Amino acid sequence: MLRRTTPWLLLVLLVFAGCSRCGDKQPGAKVLSPARFLPRTAKASVVIPDLGTLGEKLARLQTLKLANFAAQLQNAQSAEGFVSGIMRQVGVDLRSRQAMETAGIDPSRGAGMALLLDNKVVSVLGMKDEKALTETFAKLARERLGAPTRAEQKVPGGTLVTFSRTGAPQPALGLLLSDGYALVGAGDLIPRLSGFATLAPEQSLSQEPLLSDALKRLPTERDFYAFLPGGLGYFVPAGTAQAVTLMGTLSERSVSLRADMPWPGSQDSLAALTPQKATELLGYLPEDSFLTVRYRGDPAKLEPVWPYLAGGAITRAVQASGFDVKGEVFERLKPGMVAGVALSPTVQLSAGMPLLDPRRTNPFRFVHLVVVGEGKDAAGLASALEKVPPLAQRLGAKVEPSELNGQRVYLTSYAQGEGMHMASVGDKVVLAAPRTRLEAVLPRLAGAPGPVPVAEELRASLQEPVLGAVLDLRRLSDSVKALPSEAWGIGGFAIKATTVRFLEAMGELRAVTLGLSEKDKSLQAELTLWLTPAPQ
Repeated sequence: MLRRTTPWLLLVLLVFAGCSRCGDKQPGAKVLSPARFLPRTAKASVVIPDLGTLGEKLARLQTLKLANFAAQLQNAQSAEGFVSGIMRQVGVDLRSRQAMETAGIDPSRGAGMALLLDNKVVSVLGMKDEKALTETFAKLARERLGAPTRAEQKVPGGTLVTFSRTGAPQPALGLLLSDGYALVGAGDLIPRLSGFATLAPEQSLSQEPLLSDALKRLPTERDFYAFLPGGLGYFVPAGTAQAVTLMGTLSERSVSLRADMPWPGSQDSLAALTPQKATELLGYLPEDSFLTVRYRGDPAKLEPVWPYLAGGAITRAVQASGFDVKGEVFERLKPGMVAGVALSPTVQLSAGMPLLDPRRTNPFRFVHLVVVGEGKDAAGLASALEKVPPLAQRLGAKVEPSELNGQRVYLTSYAQGEGMHMASVGDKVVLAAPRTRLEAVLPRLAGAPGPVPVAEELRASLQEPVLGAVLDLRRLSDSVKALPSEAWGIGGFAIKATTVRFLEAMGELRAVTLGLSEKDKSLQAELTLWLTPAPQ
């Protein structure tokens, strides 16, 4: 039993007792926040402003059908029962502010965690009642860690309370009580707790300038954040960024994660993410698009970026051809390009998920794609398209000029079948696949934009960032449900019924949005999961 419950205990301690905040100075407070005890040299630090607020929000999220579905996969009857079982092991219901206060924790003071250079973890908890908190940890150590022997001593920075197993050479758990906070460590980290309690302010996370600057750029409303010096290679290659700051916000309608990364290069290297006045082109996309992307930066600034997106083989082929990508493509386009992806109504899912390699699997057998841009002049667009056929041959594709209802188009094919077809209509240029999509969108380009294929409550996700994307999970789900049984192969009726039940369990997931922008020479990204909770 001890071996089975300890991992859950450690997980909860790291999640709830491993987060804190760098708060504003308050009158009469000797220590401003748990960040005062966390070293700047840590590999990573995680912070929560108010442990009670986060716990209450997580308690609301556990009522989602999705949470219950995930709990059932763990052989639990419900998410509430699953989480309650973990809380009973911990001995404190971290979803309840009152329960935490009874246990001696002050949730309003926050909590903090740092992953040190030697992969040890130090945690900080706000303390409301020293005696109650000590008793809580004593019970925890006795019942869950098998460490009943308690000792107490004065050390620099406060009072150190340790809990040991009988006959063990060193304590299993240590609790250092200092200035309204409790520092928690295990094993050979316990003697080092005194050093964290007496950190010089400039050596602590509370005076980390990169973090302070990032928090000024990010929204002030936050439920938790994390600081990763150097990026650690998790998000960007190690050594290419000074730091990555992550910030999370939870609500009944969304779960958002924002990232802020000071850019090491010149301001020009972020120019592609500088917002521009852009034409509204979303109304030209098909209304069944479940994934919509909009770029309102200057396309000419994409010239340094496109080789990374295209890959080495395509880049070398284009360069060898002498085709001027910047002059013929990017400089001819205005800001405001849009793209829409829809599920193919004839998709065959019986073979499983496709390979994410267009050289082996034609993606347009599964999805349909439309890209629309506006050019600076119609003649320039037409001239650029005329130069595509010889370039396509170097890339292993075939592009043939053709006529479609009196409109000049360029039809593409390659080893796996249809490719991206192209056309220019006045000052608009379109890339579409398969051919049926091109045929449908061409008449629309000659007139005014139609209805925007993005739900009204999600449109801000495309208007605010320079590069925005909306994945409409409800529309994708509806498209999958509308597929005929034949799309699932042999036994398709039963497979479709199972899939529909799964999608209904996921029905509270409304959408996923992503945004990229530049702010004060820093790259910022926002990823949000939108929810539609069922009425209680």
